[in-house]
Amino acid sequence: MIVGITGGIGSGKSTVSRILRDKGFYFVDLDTISHEVIQDPGIKTEIFKNFGSEIFDKEEISRKKLGKIVFENKKKLKKLNSIMHPEILKRMRKKINESKKNLVFVEIQLLFEVGWENEFDLILLVWADKNTQIKRVLARDKRSENETENIINSQISLDEKIKKSDYVIENNNDNLEDLKNKIDDFINFLETKLNFEKKEV
Repeated sequence: MIVGITGGIGSGKSTVSRILRDKGFYFVDLDTISHEVIQDPGIKTEIFKNFGSEIFDKEEISRKKLGKIVFENKKKLKKLNSIMHPEILKRMRKKINESKKNLVFVEIQLLFEVGWENEFDLILLVWADKNTQIKRVLARDKRSENETENIINSQISLDEKIKKSDYVIENNNDNLEDLKNKIDDFINFLETKLNFEKKEV
């Protein structure tokens, strides 16, 4: 079973992933894959052609500069996605196939936005309200409130994400024990589902 974990910026999805990792579950790290892809010479050339030299720092792409451009312009975001996502998807599939695991987790922020729902057997959504998202991002990152809002607004609505998800964890408070209990409930749900599928086979 392949489980996609998604959620907006500042929702706490990475905390959920970390807790699941600590419990020994296997993860394909999409962030590492996207870092590798952006360093690929062919991808770099395409990004340079479309976004110019101003997004580079000492011959390396500045993800922060690139992010600032694309999150303010949906057309440019779509262009960047069309350059990077086919290669990211190819590498993600390869990692999943190589893992030989019965249960694989993938953390992916823009799961719905890039239309990868069919890559996963089950989708877990972690969500927080917009004010909580902004508060967390401002405390964690060197981003302005305006930049953070642009990122949130570039993603599909929470209602839409909830409709498309198989399991939802609400993460508005910052109580780690409460979150761990919710994750334990999710694991129980998963185990029940896996056992049911085995019986069906």
